[in-house]
Amino acid sequence: MAEAPKPHPGSPQQNSLYRRHRPRTFDDVIGQEHVVRTLRNAVDQQNVHHAYLFVGSRGTGKTSMAKILASALNAEGGPTSSFNADDPAAKSIAIGNSMDVVEMDAASHNGVDDIRDLIDSVALAPTTGGWKVYILDEAHMITTQGWNAFLKTLEEPPPNTVFVLATTEANKVLPTVADRCHRFDFRRPSVEQLSQALRRAADAEQIEIGDDAVAMIARSATGSFRDALGTLEQLVTYGGTSVGAEDVQAVLGVADFELLCSTADAIASGDRRAVLSVVAELADRGRDLTAFARDLAVHVRNLLVANTLGETPPSIGLTEEQSARLVAQSAQFGAERAAHTLDLLSRTIQTARSGGDPRLQLELALFKAARPEDDDRPEALLSRIESLEQRAAGAVATPVAPAVIPPTEVADSEPTAGRAPDTTASQQPSPDVEARPAVEAVATQAPALAVADSDPIAVPTIEIVESVWPNAILTLNDTSPRLGAVVESCKPLRIEDRRLVLGFPGSAGFQRKTAEQAAGRDTIADHIEQATGFRFTLVTEQISEEEFSPASEARPSGVDKDELVARLKKEFDATELADDRAK
Repeated sequence: MAEAPKPHPGSPQQNSLYRRHRPRTFDDVIGQEHVVRTLRNAVDQQNVHHAYLFVGSRGTGKTSMAKILASALNAEGGPTSSFNADDPAAKSIAIGNSMDVVEMDAASHNGVDDIRDLIDSVALAPTTGGWKVYILDEAHMITTQGWNAFLKTLEEPPPNTVFVLATTEANKVLPTVADRCHRFDFRRPSVEQLSQALRRAADAEQIEIGDDAVAMIARSATGSFRDALGTLEQLVTYGGTSVGAEDVQAVLGVADFELLCSTADAIASGDRRAVLSVVAELADRGRDLTAFARDLAVHVRNLLVANTLGETPPSIGLTEEQSARLVAQSAQFGAERAAHTLDLLSRTIQTARSGGDPRLQLELALFKAARPEDDDRPEALLSRIESLEQRAAGAVATPVAPAVIPPTEVADSEPTAGRAPDTTASQQPSPDVEARPAVEAVATQAPALAVADSDPIAVPTIEIVESVWPNAILTLNDTSPRLGAVVESCKPLRIEDRRLVLGFPGSAGFQRKTAEQAAGRDTIADHIEQATGFRFTLVTEQISEEEFSPASEARPSGVDKDELVARLKKEFDATELADDRAK
């Protein structure tokens, strides 16, 4: 690992932590290996292009990399990638005093007159006999007229002149400009890379900070070195050179790992009282509930990743102990419940941004996440089915004969007065009868179900499609209002060998044409598959206006108890058990 960049002297406004610990050589750069390697080779092989386009989100190091390139080109003794950061030329470039390195804020200097002044400056030779480097920040802000005036100079600049265009929105850069540049895409640093930069700066500044606090700052920085170091500087101002996790929580309002884990445990166990207590406590402490929803969404997303991979990837940025706990919790939480909870939290954040009450929205989301049976959308149904599967897998295998034997046989098997019961048969089950686990009752007080061996070839029915049709309309309206309108204008007619026939009235000709197009047809089929568990090939058919009676009006939105039981019977080839609680 390269040594930490030494703080360089400068004016007071350059004394911020981020400026003091900006990378000054190629060795100082964390991440962006593809950019570093290419520029190193270009300098050492004297094959430097005349224009570069640096693309990336804020705080990923675009301007710092441009200054490092300029320092390499103007190094003492000629261009070299192994220059000394303490050489006068490199120090002058780092603090912005070099006459041959011009930084221009294109956000405020984006007109034709500004570009003409730049062109006049380009005509002048370098003052030190080295290279002239022009760094244009926010290059996408330059007007079309300005670019048109600049194109000739950008394509054929004077010798030893390099342009570096830095932008966060490459799609706004004119294609004629991008074609004249070598493009580099700067990747957002991972939590691990941000933690490395924070630790390096803290060591250089003699700041005591724990790994938990570093990880919390890195996660809150959302891929920006500048934000991470800026937050560290703010924390030093808040509490001195000793920074703890509680300081990060107080300043940033982020949730600690233990709180997120306990909240997720409450959701997984269906403890509504606990999740509401969490929200109440956060509100009493004046915490930002929308920020907590975002932090919890990230945690649940990590649970989903850990459940899928069976391990915690290093990019999440947790300690070894936290990673082990996350993996264990992900197994308890389950993938479907995680996906359902993520959907609820996403809606909460979006509603809060639109002006909704954050506390009310968060309480409602956690309330539904803790008990999916209160949510009638297909995602919640999948979560409930997954919960039943987990219970069935963890149950002790016991014969289900008492649940399926006809009443007459049960009566015959009862002992008569004065005669000892014959227990031989019950102790020696028939080899033809396989012991099967009993699935517990659904949380909605649905009857208990005895699960038999599932039929490997399930047969879809039109009744299943009709029962979930209103929910398919709702989910499609959320993701694509245009396709939602298409589904609302038709009705499922019949199923012919996995081909679902949709009926459109004559007045819905445009919607029918949209449904027949490949993109629309596949998306609608995806939503129907999510809702029913079956993949259909969609075909359309014209019906009369009188025959059209939209399923969304004919059936209530949502899944009631009877429909849920029917669905579970279908999915598991289950049989209802008698409710012993009534006795």
